[in-house]
Amino acid sequence: MAERAHSTGPSNVRATTGREWEVFVRDDDGPPRHAGSVSAPTADVARDQATQLLGWSVTDVWLCPADEVERFSTTETDQ
Repeated sequence: MAERAHSTGPSNVRATTGREWEVFVRDDDGPPRHAGSVSAPTADVARDQATQLLGWSVTDVWLCPADEVERFSTTETDQ
């Protein structure tokens, strides 16, 4: 029977408990862009997780609680 390899990456980066946080990043010369989301109980933990995932490749990281994001558009949508 084959053994399963164990992950050596950051633990609990996509935890299923806690608040959902949207992650926005900015490269050296570009505008901010949405990079994904992380689940974490606090903004500090979310920052740590986002930095582990993306911080090595971007200049700035912003976090926003997902339940507080509002979408506004100049076109009609079903959402």
